[in-house]
Amino acid sequence: MSLPAGISTVTVTGRYLSPSGMPLAGAIRFVPVPRTLTSASHGALVIGVVDALLDAAGSFTAVLLATDDPDVTPTGWTYRVDELLTGVPGRTFPLSLPLAAPNVDLAAVAPTDPTAGDYLVVTGPVGIEFRYEHVQSSPAATWQVPHSLGKFPNVSIINDAGRAVYADVDHSTPNLVVITFPTPYSGRAVCS
Repeated sequence: MSLPAGISTVTVTGRYLSPSGMPLAGAIRFVPVPRTLTSASHGALVIGVVDALLDAAGSFTAVLLATDDPDVTPTGWTYRVDELLTGVPGRTFPLSLPLAAPNVDLAAVAPTDPTAGDYLVVTGPVGIEFRYEHVQSSPAATWQVPHSLGKFPNVSIINDAGRAVYADVDHSTPNLVVITFPTPYSGRAVCS
């Protein structure tokens, strides 16, 4: 079943491979938080869960409601992504899908944990590094991060103890990220 005409969507793609290069099996589950969203033009939308099954190549495609569709309330919501992989531990992480980025490769936005060894370093030519680091010295539940990168960057949030923190990340504009926590935090956000 597809979403009603006029609702803004984002196409999410991805591919899951084992370290040996073999395609993984399973599904990627997208759970909107909150589960019920309201559209002024279409009435109540109960989105529910979208399971995107991995094909024989370990790939998937899912067409999802944009998390910043101006016709949908509440605003500032995200998806919870659950990796349901066969024989491999999966992760759970939040995901914003702004309509300004109509096609998203999950590999470009999913968090990684370098200490767990679940990443592969790929070297390439040396280039200019475009990144911005925001330091939030006093605890706050909302961080305004004016990164001026002119794009919707990947955002890594690190608390004062040096640990990764997950929060709602809203790419308000190509030059501003708003990060919202359930409780006040201090630390830093790295946009790249």
